[in-house]
Amino acid sequence: MSEDQVSFFGSDGTRLAGVLCWPEDRAGTAGAAVVLCQGLSGVKHLVLPGVAQDFARRGITSHRFDYAGYGESEGARGWIDPRARVDDALCAFTWLAAQPGIGARIGVYGHSYGGPVAIAMAAREARVEAVVAVSSPGDGRSMLRSVRTSWDWVAFQRAVESERSNLVATGIPTVVDLQTIFPFSPTFLAQYEKLTSDQAGTSAMAAPTTARRGTDAGGLPDQSLGTSHFYLASVDAMLDFHPEDAARRLGPRPLLLVHGANDDVAAVEDVESVYANAPGPKRWELIADAGHNDLDAGPGLDRAVGLAGDWFVEHLGVT
Repeated sequence: MSEDQVSFFGSDGTRLAGVLCWPEDRAGTAGAAVVLCQGLSGVKHLVLPGVAQDFARRGITSHRFDYAGYGESEGARGWIDPRARVDDALCAFTWLAAQPGIGARIGVYGHSYGGPVAIAMAAREARVEAVVAVSSPGDGRSMLRSVRTSWDWVAFQRAVESERSNLVATGIPTVVDLQTIFPFSPTFLAQYEKLTSDQAGTSAMAAPTTARRGTDAGGLPDQSLGTSHFYLASVDAMLDFHPEDAARRLGPRPLLLVHGANDDVAAVEDVESVYANAPGPKRWELIADAGHNDLDAGPGLDRAVGLAGDWFVEHLGVT
């Protein structure tokens, strides 16, 4: 395979960074390609390179990218906005479809929080031929509620409501660590520590850096935020994201969901409505004894990507 560092523009003119990964035999691919959507970590260098390599071996070109405000892409740092990520993915698709050697058979793959992004993008882009979502969460409210006790959930909702008041009063969003927005389980964090030594992060979390909190000289929020700190106001956008509604609009596009049966981040029961609402050809693969991070690396990732690759080979007409 070969890789090209590329750039393209988002819908608001923000320059986004991507990597185009070609199969070794471009002539034999029939132009099949897939857009790769990252999870919560937002960066193209975690997990997705392994996905791209597997697809390339199968004759599938892929395009992975950093969301606006993440990695090498331009844009305001510190926001987790799934709808903005869908817009970025649409632009990544449009750019990919226009490249020489790329045919009309293009799919979309989403890993972790990139799963609902991929589904929502496909619901808006009729040219998407097939969809795969690995370790994908469901409804935003259910996702954030499922990782909290009832009293933590009440306190969290109060904090989010208070932040709305703070924003209209001061215009300066509050910076919190990622655990405040999404408290990961001890098992997830233990696995994350092991994975960071090899990958500098996972689909859900990148290796932490220090965030400066405050304002710049113009009184605007400081954008030099690290990978482990975000604006609390992001929660409103996350709560209002409903992939089950997007799944209903997929029409005849084939959808594959791949999940660890013991996923402690994207609870299996929260994804049932997403699968139920998809009207076209669909399959849901549950990998026994696997948690969320198990599908980010090693045999778990190999199994998930193998299933995804088979799905795209079948539905993108790869020869």
